[in-house]
Amino acid sequence: MLGHGGAEVYRRGTYTRPGPEPRATEDAAIAPARLATRVVALAALVAAVAGCGGRQYEGDARAILLEAKRVIDNSPGLHFALSSTDAQGTGTLITGANGDAHRPDGFRGTLTVVQSGFNVKVNIISAQGYFYVQLPFTSSYQSTDPAQYGFGNPATLLDPNQGLSSLATSALTAKLSDRDRYNGEELYEIDVTLPGDRVAALLTSADKTQTVTGRIGVNVDTHQIRKVVLTGPFFDKNRKSTYTLVLDKYGENITITPPPA
Repeated sequence: MLGHGGAEVYRRGTYTRPGPEPRATEDAAIAPARLATRVVALAALVAAVAGCGGRQYEGDARAILLEAKRVIDNSPGLHFALSSTDAQGTGTLITGANGDAHRPDGFRGTLTVVQSGFNVKVNIISAQGYFYVQLPFTSSYQSTDPAQYGFGNPATLLDPNQGLSSLATSALTAKLSDRDRYNGEELYEIDVTLPGDRVAALLTSADKTQTVTGRIGVNVDTHQIRKVVLTGPFFDKNRKSTYTLVLDKYGENITITPPPA
């Protein structure tokens, strides 16, 4: 009787030829190769994502707002659209607007005004330090004070210290919320609390001592402020209303001049 390793074995007079040494199964043999292949493929996928569309999202709300302010302050002009909900109160109410602003103080557009229960469209121009309005059923503009219509001077819309961009950095609180999409654009959504007097100077307020809550949507790629939703006592100090402002066409080339005399 001989031992293992290919030797012959005799047991009780019976001869048994040993078989070949046990072999690793196919799966066991190729497992390391498969694992290596998968690791390489995963590494390639991670590299592709990092180089083609992967991004590191920002997490500091105030840093995003500061960059958004810089983008507005560096833009020569832009287009805006203003709408409102729950606009109820007394006197003249500005419930909407649409137009263009151009640095330093140019503004041209149309206001939607509620007066005595009627919606009317009012054309306005702000240029070279003067504010002009074309009232319904008239064919010419007249110089006037925007305060007579219950809103701030539109000439300050792009002013770095008093305009829209100043709201981005004057927030009393700023907290990054979930990201959202608007017309296909991915936006940072930042919840803010704003000083009532700063908002009143730009838009309007029935009680500028009350703070205004809002959400500012900033484009993830360009840092352009795209959408601003503000809720506060705009028309009645005891009732909250909401303004929604949409900004686009940053850098548009427009010329705004005073109307013909």
